[in-house]
Amino acid sequence: MFWSFVERYFYSHDYCKRDKAKVWLHYKPSLFQHIGIHSSLKGKVQKLKDKQFGKIPLFFPHTNPEAEVVSGIKHYKQYTLERAYLGETFFWGLLPQTGDQLVFRFTQPINIKRFYFKSGNAEHPSDKLYNTTVEVLPVADALLYAGGGGGFNLTTDGYIVVGKFDGAGVAQGIVDDSIGKIQVLRLNVHSESDNWAILSEIHIQDELASR
Repeated sequence: MFWSFVERYFYSHDYCKRDKAKVWLHYKPSLFQHIGIHSSLKGKVQKLKDKQFGKIPLFFPHTNPEAEVVSGIKHYKQYTLERAYLGETFFWGLLPQTGDQLVFRFTQPINIKRFYFKSGNAEHPSDKLYNTTVEVLPVADALLYAGGGGGFNLTTDGYIVVGKFDGAGVAQGIVDDSIGKIQVLRLNVHSESDNWAILSEIHIQDELASR
């Protein structure tokens, strides 16, 4: 079907080859990979292997400010939030529920310049955080900011909402300087998910790291 769609008997082989390349869909790494060297066809040996298979990184490590991390989502095997925060692996949690939180409590309050969280990875692209906000707790009482006309979106327990995960599973942004030093940053889940959740990248950039 594919060849009959693009090839014509009056075209040259090279022309048809270029035409097929325009419509052929490629995935890196490939969606399916042959395991072993023996084919299901009698007597055939399959030695081909996608060069990209197994080489796409599943997480991206960063150096983050020292913090105590707590996960309200049960982790799978060794894929803990602590190890993900240290850049050793990715976090993989089971079925987030409404009210679940991933909490980063900094050893010393910090000025957060930027934050970046990426959920899902190359092998499990659907394991994202959905309907989840990024919230920070300043050292000072957050209610003071609401009365000061800053226009911050506050939670009922005094956190300030500074971002949320988009459809691609990414949450990124900057924290307004007027908020001051941050004691806690958390990811707050607002609805249950049909998928597990992966955090493949965690990057909290403080004022020292931004110099």
